Amino acid sequence: MKTANCNIMFLALSVAGLLFGGYFASMEWFVGPSYVANDGLFWTLPLVAYIFLALTSTGISILMTAGELLDNKAVKAHKLSLLTAALSLLIGAFAALATEMGSPFHVIWLLFSPNLSSPIWWMGTLYAVELLLLGFKYYLLLRGRPSNSEQWLTSAALCVAVAAALVLGSVFGTAVGRTGYQGADASVLTLLCALASGLSLAPLLFKEQAREVLLLPGRRLLAGLAVFLLTLYLYSARSTVLADIAWVQLWMPLLLLASMLVYKAKPAVSALIALPTLLLVELFFVIQGQLQVLGPKQTWLGAVQSYLPNTAEIAILIFGCSVAYLCFFLFNQLQVRLGGSSD
Repeated sequence: MKTANCNIMFLALSVAGLLFGGYFASMEWFVGPSYVANDGLFWTLPLVAYIFLALTSTGISILMTAGELLDNKAVKAHKLSLLTAALSLLIGAFAALATEMGSPFHVIWLLFSPNLSSPIWWMGTLYAVELLLLGFKYYLLLRGRPSNSEQWLTSAALCVAVAAALVLGSVFGTAVGRTGYQGADASVLTLLCALASGLSLAPLLFKEQAREVLLLPGRRLLAGLAVFLLTLYLYSARSTVLADIAWVQLWMPLLLLASMLVYKAKPAVSALIALPTLLLVELFFVIQGQLQVLGPKQTWLGAVQSYLPNTAEIAILIFGCSVAYLCFFLFNQLQVRLGGSSD
């Protein structure tokens, strides 16, 4: 009864979030721009909503596919739940991205104007391929008859998921003139965030007796990301690069360590600490690289900008999360109608 009440509450909140975010998404598409963006600061919370949902989906995909290939019984027993979550989160990510692009014509233009030298194009393409692979795996599971090529499909999904997370980081790590992004550590950050967010959410998809299999990798990834952020924090404190704006705050690794400490006893509390922290880590990272204004734009924007998301941008984050949960709910209902189960 308690679980049913929680499901009804989440469903009601998601429908409300869909309507609330959908209103601002429609306004952005068909009326006019409403985001806090300009010529110097153009990647804001709506893009971060896509990044956060896509990386969380990637983390779950990596857990699922690696567990399958390593023949982990606990992961394989929960494969359908993991697959449904990964697929739903990625659909929610693309819903947020489509809105962030500002117009349906921009989405269509992106599809028909490939640019093989652009990390952004590769990022979108890899995540689109991952979506197709996850969708095909879902179809095979619902059909109930495993394909002879399923191991190849699983291997391909794992490779594409890892590549997508790394390429997403390269979008920032290879940006011209943005010293706050520059370097391979941007890809390390996105991959670690993907794994940490995926492993934070995964215990909620497992039955209680099967969560033990996630304890060691989950705690290690949270601790590893905390150490990585703490290292960046110490380096930025000693930085002599004039255009470098420190973005890592001390509370970030501390909250991740707190999440690690309660990971076993209170996985829901751990997720409630880790996931918002990871969202803010990604937001701070994306914003800081754009605060230093380049070139003649300093005349009207100033040398350094500040940023605070407005209602429309927050609504798009809610919209993407709501789409993800509603897809998760609908996929589960489809499984029930077809006589399957969540695991």
